[in-house]
Amino acid sequence: MHTRRARRIRAVRSDEPAEAIAARAATLRPFLGRSGEERRINLRRMLRLERRAARCGVGYDALRHAALRRLLAEAEGPSPIVGATQEHADVRNEKGRHPR
Repeated sequence: MHTRRARRIRAVRSDEPAEAIAARAATLRPFLGRSGEERRINLRRMLRLERRAARCGVGYDALRHAALRRLLAEAEGPSPIVGATQEHADVRNEKGRHPR
């Protein structure tokens, strides 16, 4: 009997230009809510929907996904690494691993 494994996101584009992501984020901002908590709730919901679209292959937009991730990072505040500077977080995000 075949067991079904969790499916991964099929299409990921990491080469989206930063300006396009920033423009999409600016477009989405007015629709997120007024309070900080309302924004976080809406962003998490929208990210779940985007991930679901990625899994099934229908309606996925990598640019919207990147913009939602950026907006959620802004809404949640500074890096969770204790004592980390933004420069450290950017280097970690760029490389995909901790700098040595």
